[in-house]
Amino acid sequence: MKHFFVFLFFMLAVTLNVESKGVKKKGNSTLRVLEAYSQRILPGIPGAQPKTDFHFIVIWEGKKYPETVFWRGENGWLTCNLYKAHWMGNRTINVPRDYRFDPVTNDAIHKGDTLELRPVTGGKFPVPPEIPKDAKNTLFYKSGGSGWMLSPVKNITRKPDIPLP
Repeated sequence: MKHFFVFLFFMLAVTLNVESKGVKKKGNSTLRVLEAYSQRILPGIPGAQPKTDFHFIVIWEGKKYPETVFWRGENGWLTCNLYKAHWMGNRTINVPRDYRFDPVTNDAIHKGDTLELRPVTGGKFPVPPEIPKDAKNTLFYKSGGSGWMLSPVKNITRKPDIPLP
């Protein structure tokens, strides 16, 4: 009987250890979230549904560029497009954004770059088994052959709606 309990304890310890290796926690994160916001776009066509977009302004702090980035929000598992973000602090024109965005390829991203991550709907990407099922409002990413890393997003600001003509 004593051996049975030792065996059960050993199996529990092994199981917990294997489950904890799937996703690296935020402690060694290579992604620092500066700003997270949502913004609705109101279509100019009567009866059309408004669309809510999420935007994440982040600082990339990794030595290697991000291979893939996903957003796990309330609506599921979405891949993210990456843009290089440039601060427009002393702007002379009246634009509704604080940043200017340029498309960027993954290998052009370096440590210290400011990026915008935009989740894109419509993809058919399965959720990897390493991702916790209860993880919501979290950015998941891989970098330089690493396993999945995560960065939880605590506060998402809602910006004013954008009406289209």
